[in-house]
Amino acid sequence: MLRSRRWKTPVSKSVAASWLVVAAMAFISTESLSQTDRSSSSGLSPQAGQADGMLARARFLQEQADHEQAIPILREALQSSRMTLGLYHENQLEILDSLIASEIAQENWRRADDLFALLLHLYENLYADDPERLEQGLAKVTGWHVDAFRLDLDGRAVPHLRSARKLLKARLQLARLVGAPDVGKIARLREGIHVAEANLILHSDSNRNELRSQQALRREWLLSSLE
Repeated sequence: MLRSRRWKTPVSKSVAASWLVVAAMAFISTESLSQTDRSSSSGLSPQAGQADGMLARARFLQEQADHEQAIPILREALQSSRMTLGLYHENQLEILDSLIASEIAQENWRRADDLFALLLHLYENLYADDPERLEQGLAKVTGWHVDAFRLDLDGRAVPHLRSARKLLKARLQLARLVGAPDVGKIARLREGIHVAEANLILHSDSNRNELRSQQALRREWLLSSLE
């Protein structure tokens, strides 16, 4: 994905949603196992169990492709977790992942984008001292912005490109901090930054050309109205 110079793939948004949901649900399946291990070892409160129960119900609905019904349950689970466990708790990662998957399935791109921003904020606060886990979160959110741009999900190419570039730079900095830097990973991140910046230039030029075209049309209309 990062090696593509323009990151663009012609595909319908419904197909894109299906791809993204499959990827999200696959990630949730693996993530939920590690979350369950951590939860059992940390001894979560009965109140946390309430959020887990809502998450289980929502998961069942998601398996039936009933995302419309799953979304309000997941929102309630997130709110319950934040009230009982605090604003920053690992329990919320799994809930957010599931909620994002359902919002994507419903093609609610802006809601998904807002939830990814919350997910990023959560990772940054939970794992400020854990570069490996922080990198996992940064990579997940980077993937969203790249896919949102590549598949033209919401018509917000430039904001997604800027976010992707910022996250790639943060990941590059993390990659350089580890004891034995992964040279291949560093090279891929640099290439990703280069691709993001190249696309930003292309879209800036495109936006300027479109603006000039619109101004020319307005001038023509004004002149014709004066005749």
